[in-house]
Amino acid sequence: MKPIALASVALVLAGCAATEKSPSPYEGQWQIGRINGEAVMTGPQQAKPMLTIQEERLNTNFGCNQINGNWPQEGEPFGPQMSTRMACPPPVAEMEQQYNQAMTGANGYRIEHGRLQILAGDDVVLEAFRAVPANQYAAWSGTWSLDKLAGVESIQGLYDGRSPYLVLDMDEGRANGNSGCNQFFASVTPAGDALWLQQAGMTLVACPDNLARQEQKMMNHFAEADRTVEQDGKLQWWKGDTLLMEFSRQPQ
Repeated sequence: MKPIALASVALVLAGCAATEKSPSPYEGQWQIGRINGEAVMTGPQQAKPMLTIQEERLNTNFGCNQINGNWPQEGEPFGPQMSTRMACPPPVAEMEQQYNQAMTGANGYRIEHGRLQILAGDDVVLEAFRAVPANQYAAWSGTWSLDKLAGVESIQGLYDGRSPYLVLDMDEGRANGNSGCNQFFASVTPAGDALWLQQAGMTLVACPDNLARQEQKMMNHFAEADRTVEQDGKLQWWKGDTLLMEFSRQPQ
């Protein structure tokens, strides 16, 4: 009887191992970066908006209310979101409202370029990423000159002859630069495969039409790129197979 009993135990254990679920790539914490294509901006003392997926449950927090719901199976719509009802400061209350409106029609999700994307049909209504320190990319710190800009035939330089440029300080998570006309200032966020520059300010010089178009292209490309790579001493922003921008490092 003993061999039969041992064989039975072995079969049960094998059955349990076979039915164990592998970890879902969606589980864990994600920092919310964009809602309906707009950057989610937070102040230095403000909590980062976080989305947590655990055991088929979804919890979202912008630093005030807890918003909870089910994390659906792939192909199923999101159900209603339930929230606590604390009175929140206006910026947080506005973000919560934007989130709730975006999730109303949400019916799908995927991971693209290292970012969690929640979908309503074919539209991306929310993007989130695994938070990593910006100084993980400390090697990218320095000054970079703009060499290529998609949609512009000839890059126009600054009045002093320099090319438009970008200065990255990855230890501090900050950037500044010049588009050829105006100076800009931004925070830098590694978001999946892309380096996001979330614009915090810009000078307001009235630019000639060609420089205004160049400036608009440059800012738009920072926002729409799906990945950032460094190769052969060049820092590049890509969207699909299209090279949007390429910078070369200036000597120290």
